[in-house]
Amino acid sequence: MVSVLIKSAKKFGLKEEQIEVWAKKALKKYRLNNCELSLVFVKPEEILNLNQKYRNLKRATSVLTFFQGQAYPEKLLLGDIVICPVVAKKKNLSIEFLINHGIRNLLSEIPTTKSL
Repeated sequence: MVSVLIKSAKKFGLKEEQIEVWAKKALKKYRLNNCELSLVFVKPEEILNLNQKYRNLKRATSVLTFFQGQAYPEKLLLGDIVICPVVAKKKNLSIEFLINHGIRNLLSEIPTTKSL
């Protein structure tokens, strides 16, 4: 079962039901049907603070990802996607695009084993 946790979307006039549909569609595309994903919507100053703290960059960005990657018997905790709708709008990026982009970033963090 896929769980999508959404925080603060309504503060930006976003519909949680639509966000959940986009997220589940993207997760299904990558065959992730037993995971948990968090989507957090923040103001520009909040994403600026996160970007400074974790990437040492002094600018607001539209999306940041934080890989959790903890696997439990019941599900995979994929991670957090932090989206700034204000910056996204300035860059003409849709929330759906940023959710997909964030999921791809999280998936790129999953360790792979290469056979010789």
